[in-house]
Amino acid sequence: MTMKCFIAGAASATLMLSALISTPALATDAPCVIGGVEKPASVCAMQTRIYASTCYICHGPNGKSEQSIPGLAGQDKAYLIQAMKEQKAGTRETTVMNKYMLGYTDAEIEQIAAFFAGIK
Repeated sequence: MTMKCFIAGAASATLMLSALISTPALATDAPCVIGGVEKPASVCAMQTRIYASTCYICHGPNGKSEQSIPGLAGQDKAYLIQAMKEQKAGTRETTVMNKYMLGYTDAEIEQIAAFFAGIK
């Protein structure tokens, strides 16, 4: 399993960790497959939180940006999936997002989109 993480200093690491811990619960009872092994829903939910935490540096803790970069929290799930897949394919103009998206499968993109769509 590959861990996707970008940390720009100790302050950012602390911010990401506190946001990761305080993130709302994911509404899923479905198991998932990680590294070819089926895992329980609780493990899947934590993995999704870890994936989503890589977005926090630019898009703010829990996707609630207070800067010029758009917030992700509460966005429509279908819109987020489309945007991330376009970034991955290189058909949506971005600065660094396409590089991040290349590391995610379509299933992971859908999990991340559901995570941010569920935050109010």
